[in-house]
Amino acid sequence: MTFLRLQRLILLSTIGTFCAFADQITFQLSTTGSFSSGTPGDLTFSGVGSAPPAGPAGFTGTTSGGALALTNLGTFQLVKPTHAADVYQNDTFNLNILFFLPNGVNGQATYAAALSGTVNTQLGSLVIDFGPPQHFTFNNLSGSGSFDLAINDLTLDLPHDGTQSVQKILTGSITNAVDPPITASTPEPLSIVLLGTVALLVAIMARRRRLAGVLR
Repeated sequence: MTFLRLQRLILLSTIGTFCAFADQITFQLSTTGSFSSGTPGDLTFSGVGSAPPAGPAGFTGTTSGGALALTNLGTFQLVKPTHAADVYQNDTFNLNILFFLPNGVNGQATYAAALSGTVNTQLGSLVIDFGPPQHFTFNNLSGSGSFDLAINDLTLDLPHDGTQSVQKILTGSITNAVDPPITASTPEPLSIVLLGTVALLVAIMARRRRLAGVLR
């Protein structure tokens, strides 16, 4: 292996070590929700966590490969009406996402969902459509980053079997997450060891080249 090729491999390994965690971002958030006026009261929503900064956060997770599954953003409950039928038409639900981490999230963290369906005393089905993902950016002392957050649509079905209520957990996902650049002022211990090894190998190879030139 030539000296130049060794230098290139060492450089690529060093860069890979510094960038290995560039897509790992810790998210901490809570949720609240509200229905538009006139929405039948047999549908309710319970968010997770409490408002920042006091908290606590209702969900915590760290991205891998720039992605993270939001496994619990709250719970919807649909109760079968006791009289007539509940018709969900032109009704909406606003989901508010309250971020603890990452710091400095910019943008409106509100998702407006459209409700549609009919539930009567026997059975029924209700669809909650949250629309497309939203793009967010954040700025803090470490730098700046961005991510996309989508809320999964949800369907609540009340079967004709005597079931009086049904519950479903609201979920979502984070994709395309990019965190602030890693600065050299706070290197990881592994990076320090690698840099020391790189410097030693370069010095050894340079010495061998000088000795080989003298012996020729």
